[in-house]
Amino acid sequence: MENKDYSVLILGNFENVYIIQFVKHLKALNPNAHLFFWGYTRSKNDDDRSFVDCYDEYYLFDINHNPNSSIIDKIQSIIQLRKHFKKFVTNRKFDFINVHYIKPEYFFLVDYLKRHASKLILTPWGSDVYGAKGGYKRFVQGCFSSADFITGSDDRFTTDFKQMFNVPDKKIVKCDLGIEPIEYIIEHKTITNTNEAKRQLGLNDHYIITCGYNATSGQQHLAMIEQINIVKDRLPKNLLVLFPLTYNKKADYIQKIKEKVKQCGLNAIYFEDFLDLPRLFLLRQATDIFIHIQISDATSASLNEYLLCEKKVINGAWLKYPELIKNGVTPYFEVDCLENLGKRIVDVYHAEPIKLEKELVDDFEKKQWKVTIKDWDALFSGHPQPINF
Repeated sequence: MENKDYSVLILGNFENVYIIQFVKHLKALNPNAHLFFWGYTRSKNDDDRSFVDCYDEYYLFDINHNPNSSIIDKIQSIIQLRKHFKKFVTNRKFDFINVHYIKPEYFFLVDYLKRHASKLILTPWGSDVYGAKGGYKRFVQGCFSSADFITGSDDRFTTDFKQMFNVPDKKIVKCDLGIEPIEYIIEHKTITNTNEAKRQLGLNDHYIITCGYNATSGQQHLAMIEQINIVKDRLPKNLLVLFPLTYNKKADYIQKIKEKVKQCGLNAIYFEDFLDLPRLFLLRQATDIFIHIQISDATSASLNEYLLCEKKVINGAWLKYPELIKNGVTPYFEVDCLENLGKRIVDVYHAEPIKLEKELVDDFEKKQWKVTIKDWDALFSGHPQPINF
């Protein structure tokens, strides 16, 4: 089939790894796609910058968009936002405008978005939905109401935003962001086992518990450290606690983690620098227990990656993933509250691993970019795929 020629203006985070992967895979699949970007200036990644070549043109700008600013400052920011958008889109019309992560301020661009695109597509990510409160939620609702399509998948998150913002089924189309490490894990997990991964990381002869997957306080690292400390005498003497802190970093919070670990006398390693795919895989594969107890979450790619590596995972019972439960088998161990985490860690240490259902493994394989990007190209080519709710 001949590749369709279409134009897409993307609004989002220019430097975000998912946006970078999205445009690289879309352009690779369909070289005839004309991609544009408009959004805030961000700190540059140290990654490969070749993704910039995927765009026909991009426009980056700076304004004060502090949510805690005064009403006057907010009004000024909205005026500036509209000026910047008008400057970029004047005399242009795109086939699609695709908004990744629905910021409340985008409500004040809706008239321009509709005027300069044949179709407006929203791609909610998680905290943009769950974090929308009060007046901000009304602005996000306005964006949802104005959209022609909202992308989603057959999961709990899509069901949640559908209910929260009264989205009719006909607006929701099947498109999901791929998970780049999934493909790497599938190709390497039988080649490099847990002991070999530990050896390559220089962590031989350790029992490894990995705490969370980023440096935000919402991961609840301090509670994890407290609970591990309470039961450390009931865990292996060679215990090593790993902290992946490679993004969303705040120096003061990371320092609190390190001080807490030192106070408890735990042996720990901190990953604070960017991890390429091979090293990220080694971190996953070297883990014996992964603790995932963040406050809220939409769909955790990291959780999927640890499960695919067949690791023991402790998941907060308040984080629901019905799409991961196959044939009545929950692939992770649950903990009902933070106070019971220590005891649960000990229980899981002694427990047999949970065998993944083949249906779940098949679902993980469908999350590879080479699979998911086909739905995006179909959408932009005029063949959106519906979801059967």
